[in-house]
Amino acid sequence: MRQLLPGPIVLALAACSIVLPPGTATSQGLTLDALLKMEGLGEARFDSTGRWLVFERIRPYETFPDYSYRTHAFHSSGHQVWRVDLQDGSEPELMPGIDPSAHAWIESFSPDGTRLAVMQYRAGIFSLSACEMETGGCKVFEPVPRTDWTGDYRPVWISDEELVYTALPEGQEAAQAGLRAATGAWLTRSWAAAWRGDTVTSDEVRTRRPVTHSDPASGFLVKANVRTGETTILAQGRYADLRLSPGGDRLAALAVSGPLPLDPDRLQAAIPRQRRLVYFDLETGSQEQLAEGMDFAAYTLAWAPEGDRLLGFAWEDGGGPSSGRFRVIETATGKLTTFTHTGLDLASERERGFAMRPERAAFLGKDIAIFARPVSIGHEREALFTPRDIGEPGLARTDWYRLFADGAHEVLTGDLDDVSSVPLEMGADCVLIKARQGLYCLSSGGQRKQLVNAASGNLRFVPAGSYSTYGSLSRPDAGAGALAEVRGGEVPGAMLIGPASAGLPDAKFLKSPAKGAVPIAGSLKGGAALFRVGSRAGAELLLVREGADTRGRPLARINDHLQDVAFGTWHSVSYRLEHPGDASVAEDVASCLLLPPNTTEVPLPLIVEVYPGTVPRCEPRTPILSYPNPNSPYLWAGRGYAYARIALPRDYIGTEDGPIAGMDEAVDTGLDALLATGHIDPDKIVLSGFSQGAVSALYVAAHSHRFAAIIARNGWADLTSHYFGPPGIYSILDPDYFGGEFIRYEAEAGSEFSIGQTPFDAPEAFYRNSPVLFAKQIDAPVLLMHSDMDSFSMDQFDEMYSALLRAGKDARYVRYWGEGHGPSSPANIRDMWARFDAFMEEVGAVPAVAGPSLE
Repeated sequence: MRQLLPGPIVLALAACSIVLPPGTATSQGLTLDALLKMEGLGEARFDSTGRWLVFERIRPYETFPDYSYRTHAFHSSGHQVWRVDLQDGSEPELMPGIDPSAHAWIESFSPDGTRLAVMQYRAGIFSLSACEMETGGCKVFEPVPRTDWTGDYRPVWISDEELVYTALPEGQEAAQAGLRAATGAWLTRSWAAAWRGDTVTSDEVRTRRPVTHSDPASGFLVKANVRTGETTILAQGRYADLRLSPGGDRLAALAVSGPLPLDPDRLQAAIPRQRRLVYFDLETGSQEQLAEGMDFAAYTLAWAPEGDRLLGFAWEDGGGPSSGRFRVIETATGKLTTFTHTGLDLASERERGFAMRPERAAFLGKDIAIFARPVSIGHEREALFTPRDIGEPGLARTDWYRLFADGAHEVLTGDLDDVSSVPLEMGADCVLIKARQGLYCLSSGGQRKQLVNAASGNLRFVPAGSYSTYGSLSRPDAGAGALAEVRGGEVPGAMLIGPASAGLPDAKFLKSPAKGAVPIAGSLKGGAALFRVGSRAGAELLLVREGADTRGRPLARINDHLQDVAFGTWHSVSYRLEHPGDASVAEDVASCLLLPPNTTEVPLPLIVEVYPGTVPRCEPRTPILSYPNPNSPYLWAGRGYAYARIALPRDYIGTEDGPIAGMDEAVDTGLDALLATGHIDPDKIVLSGFSQGAVSALYVAAHSHRFAAIIARNGWADLTSHYFGPPGIYSILDPDYFGGEFIRYEAEAGSEFSIGQTPFDAPEAFYRNSPVLFAKQIDAPVLLMHSDMDSFSMDQFDEMYSALLRAGKDARYVRYWGEGHGPSSPANIRDMWARFDAFMEEVGAVPAVAGPSLE
């Protein structure tokens, strides 16, 4: 790539997050020992009566019972469920009936609050159970639930003592949570059988049949009686987006097909499946399909408050999400009404970091409320749903609109600021939305009433998550009430909001118990809120109750051993970045520089982390350390290194030559700005990348020669073989994942590596962006690390190492066995950092003055 002379640097070096507390000038930086002792806090929830509070506490990382969960254990396992009886004021206790050695997560309370659904995992075994809150007894159900964090497969309560959930078929029970453990066990059995010679160990993968409809995906719809522990099969097949009707007698769901054949003439934005709308009569057990010929997006279904209509986002067979419309179906007659949003472009959930599906719509009487923006000039007659990237800049403002069946629409929030895309609560007379000015109810007639005035402070919706629905997905169900944080005013605290069952919901305010305390759960009925106070490393849970001590009641405290750790100082380095293909296109960006604690050494060795699409933030609210991340920049700072996250906005790293073809120019410009601060030794700059950052780092290393060394971990190196190759560990037990990487390169938006063509049609774009083919251009020593059970095949780094070997380069290649997306085992985490230390010393990039003790 051409090397640009650095343009004028607008240098703004400002300390943004000075973590060093007063009086601890000699405090030690973060060590690996301290990180591996980290605890954590997860979800918390009150039951519907306000009597019970449950919360997740994550035990110290080095004490986990096993590290086999998914493709990495940190940040996602180690959880234990604790309960508090607010009625008798007892102290928090581990939830009885749950295996104390298992990882356990909160799922949901029964409608009457007497039972709690819990997910458990231990050594490859995953389960759904229900526990009696009064006695603590738990029933574990079979078959094993099909679940993930997206909300597609949430279990639902259909009564106070019955749950319905989607289950996995026999042989696939551990293919998700226990992916590594299950794969290891299956391979061990297969190898042993082949060596014995008495058992056939082959399998066969077939391309998909050329038909317009596919067989159902494997699985079951199961009804579990939580009192007896008995389960019955309601239906064969896989069902997503389970939605109970307001009357509790019917269950809507999406029947999921197996993968459909790929169209060789159409780009793939997702693995093609069909999702058909069905509903079950829970009294008779009968099943009926609705909206024939319509393919629905998961997690978009909603019942009308009267229970006579269903709303969802769907498109006709042969179409796709961009041609989708919101559809309303009358369940008694099957009549389908299409709501065409002419003149509007639906806002995508992807814009805030999740799936490429529209934000949730809601009923407004006979009409619906949608979240959208006006179409651009020239498209006024169109109804659009445009694929978007995460945080895509320059988009027109979005608002809530009332959409009529005839296609007419009216804006409902045009005079409000910072309107939220998420309804906090929904009822017959109120769709509760948030804006800068407060909380508002949008009524069935389209009128707007203010519930809370935010003039005295800002409001932030606090979503309630569970194991199967990540909280920030923010699609709360009707009737559950809501919680909002009041901040920025004279009296911060929690706004407790009741169900919107009739008219405006009730609301109550509880004052914050301490400066910086953040509410994480609340109960209007119980007059209580749970606050988290402290830094993101050390924290305490405080329970505040109406009429009680305003300082709150301590329930849990974690990570006291980190209170005196000096994490270092974040700085923002601002400069102007030009587009590599057009110098007339430029913008001001900022990269983040972390300086180590307790050092006066200048200049410092620097670790430069790259990841495509990064627009880093280094404001004071940036988390210090929210979980025991073995890839944490604070471990580098604790060793005496400076660390930088380089700004690599997607629009400035992609060119006509490919999605990362301009990354080297963007990195070079950022380095010039960092060097201008005077803090960095230009001869001790090490380029590092993990996951998508690994292929990026290797590419930059081949086109820029400013680095003393290169570290690339758990990524890929050859875009063509990655496109066609297996998706790592996922291909072994579930061959449906073959072809899963097509999407990364073909998607119109939402992917940092989108080329918009296949290797059949544009082979040059794939090899121009593949660092394996530029190995001869890499001059710096290289450290490669990968794992055999990653979702990125380790074969990719086998290729990269072989290319460096053949090119006569200085490379070393570390392979971790039994690990997924980076090491999870404490032993392997320690080994990884020992190898980092040895590599840095070998290439001469260590600090001139020794940092604090490494362990």
